[in-house]
Formats: sequence, C-alpha cells, structure tokens
Amino acid sequence: MRETLSIAVFTLAVSLLYTGVGHMVPQLENRPPPEVKAGTNIGPEALIEAGAGVFEANCAQCHKLGESGRGPDLASVGSRARERAAERSAGGKPYADVDYLVESLCKPGDYLVKGFGNIMPPQGKALSGGQILAVAAFLQNLGGTATIKGTDTQVLERFGCLQAEEGGGPGAAAVEVKPVGAPAESFAEFGCSTCHSIADPTRKLGPSLQGVGKRIGKSGIYDKLLNPGATVTAGDPPYEKGLMKKTLDGNGFYERMKPVDFQTLVDWLAKQ
Repeated sequence: MRETLSIAVFTLAVSLLYTGVGHMVPQLENRPPPEVKAGTNIGPEALIEAGAGVFEANCAQCHKLGESGRGPDLASVGSRARERAAERSAGGKPYADVDYLVESLCKPGDYLVKGFGNIMPPQGKALSGGQILAVAAFLQNLGGTATIKGTDTQVLERFGCLQAEEGGGPGAAAVEVKPVGAPAESFAEFGCSTCHSIADPTRKLGPSLQGVGKRIGKSGIYDKLLNPGATVTAGDPPYEKGLMKKTLDGNGFYERMKPVDFQTLVDWLAKQ
C-alpha cells in the first residue's frame, strides 16, 4: 500500500513538473491562412491584412523579407514588380505589376529569378483565388502601393487561378496534364535538381543523389518517391519534413507520372 501511494505521489509530481515547464516554454501557434473569396467587394487595405496572414502561413517558410531563403528575398518586391512589368509591356502588350505578381503565384515556373530553381509549386492548388489576390496585394504593398481589390478576378482567369466556386466555371484552375519527358528532363522540370545534386556529392536543400542506387537500391528509390516524408535524411540544418511531397504535389508529379515513367526515372537515378 505504501509503495503504491509512493508511486502515485511520484507520478503526480512529475506530471505537475512537466505541466509547469510546458507553460514556461513559448508556444508556437499554427494558424491556417485567412479565408478570402474572389469576387467580393474587398478593398486593398483589407486584402493587405489578409494577405499578410496567408503569406505567413503559406509562403514564409521559403521567402524571407530582407534576406534570401529557399526563395528570393521579397522585401520591396512591389517596386521590382513595377519595373519588370514595364520591361514586359515595352513589347507592346499591356502588362501591369498585378499581372507580374499573380503570374508569379499561379505559374511560378514560367519566369525564374536568377540563381533559384523551379521549386515553387503553382499556388492555384494550395490557395483560393481570393487568397492569391490577398497575397498579391500584400506583396504589391512592399515597396509600392496596393491597388488590388477582391473584384479583380480577370487577372486570376488570365493565369488559371480562379476556382470554380468563385465564378471560374467547371474548368477553372485546371492543370494541363502534359506527358512526362526523359528522366533528366523530368528531374529538372519537377524541381528535383533545385534540391538535389546528382553529378557530385554537393548538398543543396536536400542530400546529394550521387550513388543513390548503390546506397538504397531501386526499391529504396521507389519508396522515397512515393513516400518522401516517411524518413528524412539528417542534415545541418535539418531538412524540412514534408517539403519534397509538397513540391512534387504542387508541380503535378503524381498526376503526370505513369508506372512506366516511375520505372524509367528510378532506373536512371539508380545508375547515377
């Protein structure tokens, strides 16, 4: 009886200790991005505020303000958007800073910033059209003045980011399914070459794949492609769990890859 009481008292003391420590440690709050519906009468100021929340929840892990991260530094991107839009419209076809910002979100692989690869997934899958307008307004306000409103749905339609429930019709935000090219081409197209070197042991965002066939074999490569988040290779800093799956999903990897494409890619990787 005395032994049982001692164990109960010890358990209670340990529980209270961990509870106290838990309250002392700052808690990280994981908030979902704000909901914004395209087509509603929302002004630039409200969009900027919502866009800041969407940016923090969805974009900040790769894009920093004032320093480079996995993606380009977006501080003062509003002024750069105006400059690049002016360069594009010099060819005679109207092109505004809003076009540049929305296109960068909806079709990020079309125009890559020098020094950065095709790692960013098209955001039409992750965000609603309204959320994309909100992020664009937030970015436009960095070094510029936001003019985007919630009713500016034409730019979303132009770049394929207007969801069906927001008035885009049954084919809205549909992704064109193109055939997969040769392994070396798909390795670059799906963003793999941005994160993984293959010709040398240099580590990029992820570990080098040089000699991967000898290390884990074809079955291991298949598993890494199909279940990329199951295990994460140690790194310094540690590799972010879930980034590879998010990138492949966003770039349409699993939609476009057929069994024969997987086999061809795995065979090619195993020989590197």
